[in-house]
Amino acid sequence: MACQPVVVVVAQESIHQRSERRAIQIITDAVFGLAIGLAAFSLTEYEISVIEDVYFAIGFFFLTFFFISLFWVWVRRFFEDYPILGGAIAGILYILCFLVAILPFIMRLFFTSLSGGTEEVAIVAQQWLYPLDMGTISILVASLHMLFLKQGRGKVPWDEYKHMVTDGYAAFVFAGGFLLSAIAPATLTLADLLFFPIPSPFAELNAKFGVWFILVFIAAIVYVPVELALRRMERTYEYRE
Repeated sequence: MACQPVVVVVAQESIHQRSERRAIQIITDAVFGLAIGLAAFSLTEYEISVIEDVYFAIGFFFLTFFFISLFWVWVRRFFEDYPILGGAIAGILYILCFLVAILPFIMRLFFTSLSGGTEEVAIVAQQWLYPLDMGTISILVASLHMLFLKQGRGKVPWDEYKHMVTDGYAAFVFAGGFLLSAIAPATLTLADLLFFPIPSPFAELNAKFGVWFILVFIAAIVYVPVELALRRMERTYEYRE
């Protein structure tokens, strides 16, 4: 038998709130979709001279595509299946859409700096703008999960609630990784950061880029203690249908 989506019915939502939520959903879908398309177009700013440049450009775009599409999937839950009430939700989503909308421009600066741009542009784009933008987006997505966990406790089955907890913690891990990479020295390589040897050319990869690519594995490691904590939480969780 196919699993049906769990819909949290929010009886106290006014017509005005429901209309505003639907409008923000349209804006959010448009912003995320356009950001992914324009981010791919920003690859044209990168001058390809050797085959390694092709691998880097595609890999960097895949990284951005993965996180933005993942956040898009996560954010869409809060419009239909897991609606959140309160004025904070609109503010968070507006800021989130703005940060996602400027991401293609940041990527354009990023690739321009790698193709012979000024050192000032390189520092701003690589060391600050991209990690800070992605880190803040991650924090906002995590905040949406925390808001739902506060409002939705006891209103959804435990398996659904647990899923939201793990996704929320994963978003916080992503945020921490991006924000910490912003303060990492530009001369630090991935080999300097890890405690075990890795083959070239990955060893010479800038530590910032390396951290961005291994964030998913870091989130998987953090999942273990979260899972143990959830087992204790399950004993006190009460689902009220």
